[in-house]
Amino acid sequence: MLEIRQLSVRYGGVSAVRQASLDIAAGEIVALVGANGAGKSSIMKAVSGLVQPSAGSIRLAGEEIAGMASHRVMARGVALCPEGRMILGTLSVADNLRLAAPRRRSFDDLFQLFPRLAERSDRLAAGLSGGEAQMLAIARALARGPKLLLLDEPSLGLSPLLFREIFHLIHSLREQGLTILLVEQNVRQALKIADRAYVLAGGTISLEGRAADLLHDERISDAYLGLQREE
Repeated sequence: MLEIRQLSVRYGGVSAVRQASLDIAAGEIVALVGANGAGKSSIMKAVSGLVQPSAGSIRLAGEEIAGMASHRVMARGVALCPEGRMILGTLSVADNLRLAAPRRRSFDDLFQLFPRLAERSDRLAAGLSGGEAQMLAIARALARGPKLLLLDEPSLGLSPLLFREIFHLIHSLREQGLTILLVEQNVRQALKIADRAYVLAGGTISLEGRAADLLHDERISDAYLGLQREE
């Protein structure tokens, strides 16, 4: 589904990603993990067309999309659920979804996935709780029926109960065949839900492998898991 080869991203004179390569097969969840500033979100933005890579290749289902404008990437089946959610608070829940995809996926389908949003469809998005806002952000990304979903920090700021609800949803989306690239601050939970994972450090990929193996890798445990709670 996605092939990234030797990807580099720069912001002015600062190198955020250096020669990163990764693959995602159709129907997989692949996690990108690492410390803050490691380059995870920069890879997501490069895939979605929000930043232009300085070098490298990004191929979606065999088509080169590196450097393509974001609306063209979206039209080819990539949807980004960004860190911070970026929902439109002055619009209702329903209007946020209408703007995302006026005709691609029915509200009934989305509200079946997110019953809480159905109950709040006429409410202004600014009045949603943090968990509800995250649900709306994911629903908005799903509204166009993507073949590749990019999830950037979906659990950020959520209570433990909503955390579990969001990750149950992510698992159910994978069971439906959706391909997902996941950036998540809770490394333990990301590795528990993913099929495979890549570890970023200083803009480069330092480790890769089956998520279940990395979950028990001492290098990952010492660096990322020691202070994280079990979910």
